[in-house]
Amino acid sequence: MIQKTKKSVLLSLAVATTVSMVGNTQAFAFGEYTQEDGTKKLNSGLIATQDYKTWYDTKWNQQQTGEMDSGKVVLTPGKNEKSLNFAWYSKEKGNPQIRISENQDMSQAKIFTGTVKQIEKNNLFNTYTASNKVVVENYLEENKMYYYQYSIDGQNWSEAKKYQTHSFSDYQAILVGDPQIGASGSNGQGTKEDTDIAVNTYAWNKTLNSALGENGIAKNASFILSAGDQIDYSDANNYAVREQEYAGYLYPEVLRNVPVSTTIGNHESKGDDYSYHYNNPNSSKLGATESGGDYYYSYGDALYIVLNSNNRNVEEHRHLMAQAVKSHEDAKWKIVMFHHDIYGSGSPHSDVDGANLRILFAPLMDEFNIDMCLTGHDHSYARTYQILDGKVIETEGVGEGVSNAVNPEGTLYIAAGSATGSKFYTLNTTKQYYLAERSNTPVPTFSTLDVSSNELTLKTYDYEGNKYANDVSIRKTDGATSIIEEKDAVKKMDLSVMTSGSKMRIQDALKNVDVILDTRDDRDAVNELTNKYNTDEDPVNYYGYAQNGYGGELNSQALKKGYSTLLDKTLYENNTNAPVSADALTNAYANLTYAQKEVVTTTEFTELENQFVDAEKALMTAIVGNKKGEYKKETVDAFKKTLENLKGQADEAKITKSELTQLSTKLADERNKFAQSANEKDSEVRPEQQQKPNVSHTPNTNVSNNGTSAKPSNLVKTGDDEPIGLFGVTGITALAIAWFLKRRNK
Repeated sequence: MIQKTKKSVLLSLAVATTVSMVGNTQAFAFGEYTQEDGTKKLNSGLIATQDYKTWYDTKWNQQQTGEMDSGKVVLTPGKNEKSLNFAWYSKEKGNPQIRISENQDMSQAKIFTGTVKQIEKNNLFNTYTASNKVVVENYLEENKMYYYQYSIDGQNWSEAKKYQTHSFSDYQAILVGDPQIGASGSNGQGTKEDTDIAVNTYAWNKTLNSALGENGIAKNASFILSAGDQIDYSDANNYAVREQEYAGYLYPEVLRNVPVSTTIGNHESKGDDYSYHYNNPNSSKLGATESGGDYYYSYGDALYIVLNSNNRNVEEHRHLMAQAVKSHEDAKWKIVMFHHDIYGSGSPHSDVDGANLRILFAPLMDEFNIDMCLTGHDHSYARTYQILDGKVIETEGVGEGVSNAVNPEGTLYIAAGSATGSKFYTLNTTKQYYLAERSNTPVPTFSTLDVSSNELTLKTYDYEGNKYANDVSIRKTDGATSIIEEKDAVKKMDLSVMTSGSKMRIQDALKNVDVILDTRDDRDAVNELTNKYNTDEDPVNYYGYAQNGYGGELNSQALKKGYSTLLDKTLYENNTNAPVSADALTNAYANLTYAQKEVVTTTEFTELENQFVDAEKALMTAIVGNKKGEYKKETVDAFKKTLENLKGQADEAKITKSELTQLSTKLADERNKFAQSANEKDSEVRPEQQQKPNVSHTPNTNVSNNGTSAKPSNLVKTGDDEPIGLFGVTGITALAIAWFLKRRNK
């Protein structure tokens, strides 16, 4: 296990220029399509083309390909960049194997054996009895061409397919949203003549070819990120329709060569077929529905965490995310993908189920300091500003146009559009305060995600290869830490071992962060949504819509105002949710790091107190006189005054670590200086001193001028036999003990 090293703190954050916030205005910018017939126009246009007719007649509507085959092999990312996972259906149950070679003739191939699961699935054309899964683990090297085949008996192997690896440190991925094969309508649904599956499959294939084909924009992409709703038919009682749609989703030939990382959408969550079609790495029962649960993997410097947002058990998702983060503690990028767009802009989802689920999932993004959150569900593109605790964080370089952020605070949320055009929604009438850019122009889209050690760049295109949205990038410099990382580190500090001043600085710094972010306690809402999940008392239904009397008056499907403090802030206070200025955040960050750096422990302060006690003892035992080892009166007086001044600076309720260190050093220097100022030898005795034989300079025989006994030797002696010093031994000791006990009792 690689131990995580503490990153150095950058006290100077990029100071933001003022960002143009749209917030509550009703704006219709370029790309904002206000009509609701986008899908019909797209699909009717596609069907009318000769290219579609030729494809349908010669490829899709043949007995050996297309919708007839739901068992095509699908590649998924392995647990790391050196691994690769495989899954496929077979008509018979056997012993699944993958063999992989660097040679096209499959010579010197290495064989990997997997597992098989008995199933009963059909698509009205074929029946499948086995789900096969194989993992190629820690075998692949970067920038190499491989060839693979699969088999269930070790004798009959599939046709050899290519698999090209690319750089493991600087690479590209593809993001797609909601292919939702079959969602365009119900023409022939449940029969062998479902034309909606065909047209959606055609568009899906065209999108992937535009991205990954021979002349594709991202032909060297390492894998695909698919943000849920790969299929449309949500009723698990009719698996034949679902398997026809899976056949459409798995149809593109590029999926034989490029892995796809999928998340579970609301339309596929209820069936178990998702879990059979994909072989997800580090798959978990945490966050599971019938279709499967959360999973994660790493690729180069990035950690990818994929959540099943149909499951509303926050603690399960938190546990999985903690596992994932621990598996790759040095990851420079943390990217999360789930289906529901909690910060989207499409109607009807963004202000309904997307907003309801925001209560649960947005705090997780903050807690784990997620850089980018990829979602779907809205069938429209949306990009947020940097969001932290429901607040827009003004960031230099981030705006409605091209955005380039350096060491930004918060999370960037992306809602992908539709990769097939199987369904489009209109945009929310009011552009939400958190949005930098949105578009629902009715054309299939995809995005490219370039990943390197210090930069993420997202670019979005339509399926013709035209730019569809502005580019956005995030860059990190070495040693940068976020305000959440600093806050978490400070919160973990043990207040019981600190001075009262240090404790106060810590508490004030933490409170300041909460004030500028308008942090509110939302535990009641989160706990109720978690604890009542999937029960008769659940505040929301399967689709995330409010139920059981929890809906609002104006929007019965959104949880009512006052139910969740985060929802109030991000939905009901959309018009007044002002951004956090860069200056405010910079100051809060500086206060956190200052409070953490300047902590004084009670032990350290006690050591300083002991230094003063020792220094005062040295003063009390000093003798004023002319003999060797004795001191001049002015020297003793000066040291006394210095101690009084330094002790006045030792205020337990205010002193910082830097001040304590300086004070301790100064005290030690002054004590050494005083010790070195003692007489180095006896001075000559003046004649008048020889005429006073009764005056003794020895510690215990001194007699005062009036003939009475002087104070005992624990008093500092002067040349005139008068006591000086700070206190007598008894007095100073009593005061020191009382002062010490008082401090300890605080």
